[in-house]
Amino acid sequence: MSTHEFCSFVSHSTPSTLDYGFDGPACDHNVFYNFLAGNNQKARHEICLRKYKLSGGLYSVYGFEYKPGFDNAYITWINNGKAAWTLKAEAVGANSRTEIAARPVPQEPMYIIANLGISLNFGDIDFEHLTFPTVMRIDWIRVYQPSNAVNIGCDPADFPTKAYINEYIEAYTNPNLTTWHDDFKQTVPKNKLVDQC
Repeated sequence: MSTHEFCSFVSHSTPSTLDYGFDGPACDHNVFYNFLAGNNQKARHEICLRKYKLSGGLYSVYGFEYKPGFDNAYITWINNGKAAWTLKAEAVGANSRTEIAARPVPQEPMYIIANLGISLNFGDIDFEHLTFPTVMRIDWIRVYQPSNAVNIGCDPADFPTKAYINEYIEAYTNPNLTTWHDDFKQTVPKNKLVDQC
């Protein structure tokens, strides 16, 4: 059994192109894990060695840096304090075969999820050799922003969400509503592709 532990840096995006592919030159590092897609998303993974307790390692520094938008936009993942790989916006550009427009590096408000995730959806798991219970300890989380581009909050002018949430507040607060149409009695929003509106 290997004494190494791996971490995975993942970029998810939808809708997917016909072949679930990324434009190769826009990724600046070889991608070792070639799972590209599931039914609902496409993904690009980079798998890196990392420190962990049983190997004598201590804490690792993980991070990501990104510039949102389309032009010169990117996401760089950091492992052990060093850049691990970069995905540039042109990697998820327009695809005329599937009529999918270019997808930006996310511009809307986001939040950080820092957890220990184990799932068969990430790949095979060697349960026989894992130690349970297990713990992931986080020493600190820091968020830095360029001084000329500070964006904090969940209702910025470019991506207003508060009015929409307040209009449909019951959908966000009533756990018994599990479907938009049948339970909440709302119409399904129309779109120009299907509804010609």
